[in-house]
Amino acid sequence: MRFRCQFCLSLIETLQKSGTPLDCQSCGRKAFVPKSPFEPNCVIDDFVIIEKIGSGSIGTVYKAVQLSLERQVALKILSPELTNPKVTADFLREARAAAKLIHANLVQAFAVGEENGICFMAMNYINGESLKAKLMREGRISVDEALHIIQQVAEALYYAWQEARLVHRDVKPDNIMITAEGVVKLTDLGLAINQTEWSEDMEISGSPSYMSPEQFAGEKLDLRSDIYSLGVTLYQMLSGDLPFKAETFQAVAQQHFNDTAVPLHRLGLGISLRVSNLVKKMMEKLPDDRFKDTEALIKEIWHVRQTTAPNKYLVPDVHTISIARLDYQLQSQSVQNREKEQSKSQPQIKINENAKKLKNRRDWLFWSMVTIFPIPFIVLIAAAILHASNKEPDETAFIEDRVGMLEKKLANPNMPPTALAVEATRIMAIFPEERTQKQDVLYWKLKNYITNLESTKKAIEFEEKADYVKSLEFQLKELLSSKAGNDNKMSGEIKKSESRIKVAEGAIAEMTGKIKELEDKIKEQETQKLNLATVISRQQASQEKYWKADILSNLYKQFRADDYVRAEAYLTYKRSLHMKEHNAWFNSYIEWIKHLRELDEYFDTGTSNVVGKNIEGHRITMVNYGNIYFEEKGGVIKSRNWHDFSAQGLYELLQKAKPELAGSRKVFDADIACLKGNIFSPEVTEGRPYIKELCLAVIDSTAESIFVIAVYDKPQAAAAADALLNMFKNTEFMPVIKARLGTLINQN
Repeated sequence: MRFRCQFCLSLIETLQKSGTPLDCQSCGRKAFVPKSPFEPNCVIDDFVIIEKIGSGSIGTVYKAVQLSLERQVALKILSPELTNPKVTADFLREARAAAKLIHANLVQAFAVGEENGICFMAMNYINGESLKAKLMREGRISVDEALHIIQQVAEALYYAWQEARLVHRDVKPDNIMITAEGVVKLTDLGLAINQTEWSEDMEISGSPSYMSPEQFAGEKLDLRSDIYSLGVTLYQMLSGDLPFKAETFQAVAQQHFNDTAVPLHRLGLGISLRVSNLVKKMMEKLPDDRFKDTEALIKEIWHVRQTTAPNKYLVPDVHTISIARLDYQLQSQSVQNREKEQSKSQPQIKINENAKKLKNRRDWLFWSMVTIFPIPFIVLIAAAILHASNKEPDETAFIEDRVGMLEKKLANPNMPPTALAVEATRIMAIFPEERTQKQDVLYWKLKNYITNLESTKKAIEFEEKADYVKSLEFQLKELLSSKAGNDNKMSGEIKKSESRIKVAEGAIAEMTGKIKELEDKIKEQETQKLNLATVISRQQASQEKYWKADILSNLYKQFRADDYVRAEAYLTYKRSLHMKEHNAWFNSYIEWIKHLRELDEYFDTGTSNVVGKNIEGHRITMVNYGNIYFEEKGGVIKSRNWHDFSAQGLYELLQKAKPELAGSRKVFDADIACLKGNIFSPEVTEGRPYIKELCLAVIDSTAESIFVIAVYDKPQAAAAADALLNMFKNTEFMPVIKARLGTLINQN
């Protein structure tokens, strides 16, 4: 730790524990090691801490002295709980970016760095006060002074965005300083980020009362988020209160997302509709509904100040830096001087004289009402006091206290009439139906206050409407002046546009013809493509039919030879040669062959599982080489090949001996028919419908062989055709064979 001796101010560096004494080598006196590195006289890098002057969302600010240049600075220290590697790197990177910004309305950063895990940023020290302190002292700020402050902050945000694409993320009264000379400076760029370096995993940072909805949502930000925060700040400056208040972070966020702030012109504070609309647009929930950038905001502030400033000619122009305190006395004097000059150089207009007379008459009427109207109430109050009873109920004192509190508030000119009227109405509800004389005096006194408040509210509303009319007149003058200058430009531009339109129409006509030619070619190509796709599809279907017929013909030969093992291997091999989309087709035939093999092997190899069980009413004594030995009545042992038994008898036997081999009845009947050589029987196509494809392939192959014979011996071919027809007599394949063989039938 490094610190200065409190006696001789020499620099001391030590590794001793905090709070322990040590001898200063310069003066020899005992000095104590500070308890923390942030106490007065502690040294961080090139800076000596003097005192703490404030704290923010991510750190604390100290008044310090830079040793090398002997100048006062504001030293911001990043909070220790935030000093993880990522936050530290982000802080240093953004602080270095902010240090490059030099603007009259920005606090200048002199240095940034890290020492012993402490991240710091040194800025110029402001001799003045924060906007927060000014609000706490004054409560509210006048309209034009508030706009003057906001205009300078907007200039700072504009510069930071234009130069470095920085988003401040923490615009609030605490971070707005006003120097002794009246210059406004935006501070605390510690949370500022470069928009191009935004990422989804960045932490949500800011002050909840001033954060924009998209800032709460963790979305990518731009300068419109700062405009929202600046709008909340302006609302607070004009009304004396925040637009959204709640006890928890979630509740405040919910208000920023869903609630609408009460418009400023409805608070009874004499704020014009145009100023109210300016703040409303700054605080829109969606970024697209706000000002598109700070330049548009500054221009609108300038236009509004033309109606709010005592002298509009002293309002700083857009992107003009204000380096002097706002002097309303100077502005008022300027206005008076200008009015005197105008009165000397211009004759008085009769309309203005009539308006002045009307104003004098209205003022006379108003003061007459103010003087005469309260007299009956004063007499009534005096009479009530003279005749008041000595005994009053307890509630009278309570009502009297409430009325007294209201009178104190009425004496404060900053209290809004709307709020006072609401409070007076609530007190009226306390009065009982039957009042004492003293209560009656208080009642009519309160009634008088309410009447006056209502009159004040109406007067304020009238002034607001008058301000609105003035703003409309100002806008109309601007539009008329701009229109006169733009008419000539517009006529020239219209002529240029007309010539350009003619050229464009010719180009469009030419392009339309080319587009039509291209569309015709595209249609022709699409037709060719469709025809080609149809041909390819037919070829693929024909090719698929051919290779399937070839595979099924070979499969039938292996099936006829009872070579089930070879048939299964053949199908598995062929499946590997074709695309996966045909796997289901191969798998169905593999499953069929596999079941035939398992049935044949079960009875051919001999099994003891069926011994002792009955088949067709006979008890089985032995199974060997495909023969089933069974006992008839009288004890005679006989044998029969298992194929010769009925499908029902075999199915019932396997249901008891090996149910998983029996399977479903229809499939079992189909496979038994195949094993018995009746592959073309209806039971087969009913149990295994896809076998019909195999049967048709066999018929096509046989028919093709017959046609080959017909080339050299037509009688023999005709005889073979009739034999084939007789073999499939009374089957579903009969019509197919007739259509296939045609004229060869009965030619023998």
